[in-house]
Amino acid sequence: MRRRRRQPDGGTLGPAGWLFAELALLLVVIVIGSEVPKIRPAADVASPSTPPTTTEPPRPQGLRLTPQSFVMPVVPDHAVVEVFRERLTATVGPDAQVGLVLLFGRPRNGRLEDGVVVSEHLKSIIEPVDIPQLRSRADMRAYVGAQSGEEGQVLVELFLMTGPS
Repeated sequence: MRRRRRQPDGGTLGPAGWLFAELALLLVVIVIGSEVPKIRPAADVASPSTPPTTTEPPRPQGLRLTPQSFVMPVVPDHAVVEVFRERLTATVGPDAQVGLVLLFGRPRNGRLEDGVVVSEHLKSIIEPVDIPQLRSRADMRAYVGAQSGEEGQVLVELFLMTGPS
């Protein structure tokens, strides 16, 4: 009985070559499709007699990454707003705009969760009051963990806005 000889199938290089060819074709199509046309808009072409404006576009606002802080007592409630206003003005000035306020409360009785209660208490007193430095976009967040100050006090960290006000 005679054995049949296997026909050579071209090895593994045949399919790999086709894959590379298709990949190269795909990359060419993507490069051509992603080119930006260099055509001027019709508005620029239609009005060449209009002089270009020289005003700068407004700079976007952001937050400064370095906070300014002060320690704030929370008790008694009636004097908290005035003390907060005085310390805020002394820390950032009367014309500064605050974008983010972080409140870190120190627990009164040593329980960790009481620090958040202290921070939330100060937040509930300050939020409804109209303070010029705290714009409507100012965000207040209450946390636990003040390392400085006495029990029942809050470390207030202020992040000022940059750019035009």
